[in-house]
Amino acid sequence: MVFCFFHIFASSIFYTMKRIITITAALLMVLSAAAQMMPDSTVQIVSYWQVGDKYAYTCERSSKEVDAQGDTTSREYSMETMEFEVVGMTDETYQLKLTYKDSEYSNEMNQAIHDIMDEIAGDYSVLFSTSRMGTLMSIDNLPELTAAYEKAIGPLTDLIMKSLSPEEIEGLDLEGLMQQLMSSLANPQTIQTSILDDIGRLFFFHGARLQPGETYSMEEPLNFIMPGMEQMTAETKLWAEKDLTDSFSTVCRTYTAATIGEETMKSAISGQVNTTYDHIQMADSLRTEIGNAFDDFMNQTKIKAVWEQYTSEEIHLETGWPLSFYQDKYVLIEAGDDRQEKIESYYMEIILHE
Repeated sequence: MVFCFFHIFASSIFYTMKRIITITAALLMVLSAAAQMMPDSTVQIVSYWQVGDKYAYTCERSSKEVDAQGDTTSREYSMETMEFEVVGMTDETYQLKLTYKDSEYSNEMNQAIHDIMDEIAGDYSVLFSTSRMGTLMSIDNLPELTAAYEKAIGPLTDLIMKSLSPEEIEGLDLEGLMQQLMSSLANPQTIQTSILDDIGRLFFFHGARLQPGETYSMEEPLNFIMPGMEQMTAETKLWAEKDLTDSFSTVCRTYTAATIGEETMKSAISGQVNTTYDHIQMADSLRTEIGNAFDDFMNQTKIKAVWEQYTSEEIHLETGWPLSFYQDKYVLIEAGDDRQEKIESYYMEIILHE
């Protein structure tokens, strides 16, 4: 029974090694204050908000995985409303509340996690602060969000157990599973990285002063959701479209690319797999045999990861509120002769009532 479960599990692990590692990025950029459309024809994104300002956005996400033959192997989508409300301000900062509403997921597990969180915590709200320019500064209620996820570990574990066959359950360390969920799902760093994936680029240009039509380059940090991945930097090119900038709004774009080295990938994957091994009950001899086989597999397999991200955002210059936002991510994983690409798209548009 134990070997049957581990055979299924090991196959899953080897497949996971070739799956997409989602990378999220956020840069906190502060520049000197100035007006919006400057006399020298530059443009600067400045927030002119008041406590009580509230805007909602429709949000659609989609992702698909493509194999080496160019065939789509999986496809997912989700829809939700993201509502931003200015709940506080000082001479130096704004505080905003982000609430996720009416979320729907095609992925059953993601929907189940959302439903559990909704039952435990109600509407999912994030408090964050920006400078008076609108530059993102901090996530303010991480302890409360982490505590909410901790409460969800028990119900989520029950859900996972119900989805497993008796053979899969036979060798499973239930306490270890809960600990692993706690360290990944109820992890402040993981939660913050996920939030920054939603709003980091949305406020990326706030405070920046740009010459429309000119391209700028900069280095920015990448944060990984997978535990064990060390922070690295990537080059970002950013610009404001000259033909799409006027006194009403500007359209700003970014392009970021990074290649993740083989040693970094292997180290992170090995660390994650070893953590999972610790939560499976098996004889020491079998653990050693499987561990050696995995090490041999890793040593003989070339692994490469390339990550690209494109964003486009229209921002209302009089107020600094985003009007629409597009983001596309491309992550390519090559493990030996296998090739897997994941493409994620994210679209937001402000809801304006007449």
